[in-house]
Amino acid sequence: MTTYSYDSKSLLRNGKRWFPMMGEIHYSRLPADEWRTELLKMKAGGVDIVSCYAIWIHHEEIEGEWDFTGCRDLRRFIQTVQDCGLTLLLRVGPWCHGEVRNGGFPDWLLQKLAQRVRCNDEGYLAEVRLLFAQYAAQARGLLLKDGGPII
Repeated sequence: MTTYSYDSKSLLRNGKRWFPMMGEIHYSRLPADEWRTELLKMKAGGVDIVSCYAIWIHHEEIEGEWDFTGCRDLRRFIQTVQDCGLTLLLRVGPWCHGEVRNGGFPDWLLQKLAQRVRCNDEGYLAEVRLLFAQYAAQARGLLLKDGGPII
């Protein structure tokens, strides 16, 4: 298993000095059958960490109706990252700066909560807990500590 640490001079991967190179890709905006090709291009270009947003509005356009199929199949994307020999920084938001409408918030959320998002409002936090539970289920067993690619 890969280990990550640091000292006063640099980051360390498996005890050796390491300068990470990260590249961004948004799986839900790319056909799933293209993920591997694009990830391998990133790797060939020197990227060793893939960063991606899990964009809420792409997974729950309608309240309570979750979609993790096709290009939205987060678990399959994570596994593809691992198959390509890369690591993954999974950005779960809930807000994202990935040039998506509403910062990735579903329309229904804004209609339901108006201005009570991105704060400590209990209604908002309850919705975020539901979102994070969905993401956790998709990533279960794929964290670095479990031998997966998510760091």
